[in-house]
Amino acid sequence: MNKTVVLMAAAGVALATSCGPKPVEKVAGINYDYMDTSVSPGDDFAAYATGHWIDYNPQPKEYSMWGTTTKVFDENTTKLAELIQGIAAGSNRRGTVEQKIGDLYNMKMDVDRLNSEGAAPLAAHLAEIDAIGTREEFISYCAREHDNLFFYVMVGPDEKDASNNIVGIGQSGLSLPNKDYYSSEDPQSKHVVEVTRQHMRNLFVLCGFPEDVAQAKMERIWEIETQLASKHYSLEECRVPEANYHKITVEELNNLCTPFDWSAYLKDYRYDRTKVVDLGQIEPVVEGCRLMMELPLEDLKTVWQWHIISGGSSLLSDAFRDENFEYSRNMFGTQEQTPRWKEAVSLVNGLMSDAVGQMFVKKFFPKEAKAEMLELIGNLKASLAERIKAQEWMTEETKAVAIDKLSSFIVKVGYPDKWDDLSGLKVDPALSLYENVRKASEFYWELNYKKRYEKPVDRTEWLMSPQTVNAYYNPTSNEICFPAGFLQPPLFDLAADAAANYGSIGVVIGHEMTHGFDDQGRQYNKEGNLSPWWTEADAEAFKKPCDAMVDYFNTLWVIPDELHANGALCLGENIADHGGLNIAYNAFQMWQDKHGRLADDNGFTPEQRFFLSYANLWAGTTSPELLHYLTMADVHSVGFLRVNGGLAQCDYWYDAFDIKPGDRYYVAPEDRVRIW
Repeated sequence: MNKTVVLMAAAGVALATSCGPKPVEKVAGINYDYMDTSVSPGDDFAAYATGHWIDYNPQPKEYSMWGTTTKVFDENTTKLAELIQGIAAGSNRRGTVEQKIGDLYNMKMDVDRLNSEGAAPLAAHLAEIDAIGTREEFISYCAREHDNLFFYVMVGPDEKDASNNIVGIGQSGLSLPNKDYYSSEDPQSKHVVEVTRQHMRNLFVLCGFPEDVAQAKMERIWEIETQLASKHYSLEECRVPEANYHKITVEELNNLCTPFDWSAYLKDYRYDRTKVVDLGQIEPVVEGCRLMMELPLEDLKTVWQWHIISGGSSLLSDAFRDENFEYSRNMFGTQEQTPRWKEAVSLVNGLMSDAVGQMFVKKFFPKEAKAEMLELIGNLKASLAERIKAQEWMTEETKAVAIDKLSSFIVKVGYPDKWDDLSGLKVDPALSLYENVRKASEFYWELNYKKRYEKPVDRTEWLMSPQTVNAYYNPTSNEICFPAGFLQPPLFDLAADAAANYGSIGVVIGHEMTHGFDDQGRQYNKEGNLSPWWTEADAEAFKKPCDAMVDYFNTLWVIPDELHANGALCLGENIADHGGLNIAYNAFQMWQDKHGRLADDNGFTPEQRFFLSYANLWAGTTSPELLHYLTMADVHSVGFLRVNGGLAQCDYWYDAFDIKPGDRYYVAPEDRVRIW
């Protein structure tokens, strides 16, 4: 369900009172060794500010993309390992959180056992599917297993009644993230398709199917997915909220999808009291239901087998692990396998996230960080309110409602106030790792069922664990969230001065706030409901700079003379970067007005250091293969374009670095995008 956009995420210097603790002496927070001053800042600011970053931060070969946020993620994994490995090395009482964490980690690390089991852990599950005798039995079993082959079914906020949850149904069922892969003649897209087809075939072989059978299964799956893809909404179309919301009765849904019986399906799903649903994408779901009713039963079994095999392959022997790495190497240019201990940490962190999260924040998240973040968020909100009031294209009527929405933001920092109860989650080392993960999936489905089905929305719930290196804005709850995992140097540094922190975490905060007013977020009101609150004139005035932003990014090269950026797909994130830069810069100036102007450092003004800090957020390198993939599948622009393209539309950058006509990224003042 493509309705929650995930970023990839400051602090002003608080003056101590006479009776408070001694203030921490701040440093500039910029590593000037990262700079490549042989490059003109107007020609390639990303290279100018961070051209030598990779020299000081060598890329581990397990990563096809390596940059500031990836490095923080990697360091975070080491911190999590410190918590998890210590537990796994001990003797833990049965049924305790420690036992579950330790056994999960140790099972993933037990190479001998995994290799001796081979594909056997999947065998019982595959046999269950193979034993199904009729279409009716098959569909009922899908529902009871909550494994939808050609669409998704979930419970989440009703976008036009955001205080209540609703059953949502929408498009799904493709092995690749963009429908265009299934029809594109682009050489790189065709390469991705061929690599994926080969991977599919290889996994079937590893599960014991003869090569000719595996080949035939792959071919049939690909034919089915290609048919399904022809009906799917594009990623750009999925970004239009109104076009992806259709609240209808179950009876109406039955009529649309006849002879597929949604009443029976939802009953078997345990959503038996459902009267209305949100049908996200009509045509793809109708097509998915047609396939369920018309495909031969053996084809349906083959598709489900693929779902089971692809979902479980990371929990099996080295043969599967090696095949998955080979797929990653061909798809993304990955050069080495991720160390097994990191995979084990990731597994435990995923299945026991709340338990691990409590340990993480206790050990690694200082209280001072939360206090400074809350102060900074307050400053950014004041800055955005000021900028909203200053917009000449916006009517006073809409400005007032926009500021009301801003003041209604729910702010979440660090970690939640309540945690999921994981006492019912069982981990049994007598079972295979695959069986344990399957049972854990059942546990979490039940947990979410009890929390959400026919329940009001719990706005205290977090959509990310506190140890996540990320941040988000959620339009249906009108909330911004900054997990503790993201609030670490250099993204947020308690020792750094305001120029550095406003240029990094400050921009991220402004970015997430701006999502409430980007091309999607602006369509939700302060209660989180998809409801128009702009005048028609304001909506039309907003559309013009958005179109200009799309057109501008469409001209930028991801790979010179080979691959352009996708301005339409990345519009929301580019608007958020644009707003984040302007809001954070304005807030930084407000901070200096209050606390006094910072001194120059190493010949750079505070304003210049603000932009150097921003560039360092997106320092790094990405393989050509992954650049292609991200341009097809990701709503974010690639890192160096978030710097160069984002700054090219920011007036303050021109002033700070004296950018002139003739510089590569110079945009004339009258042609610059100005939104927030």
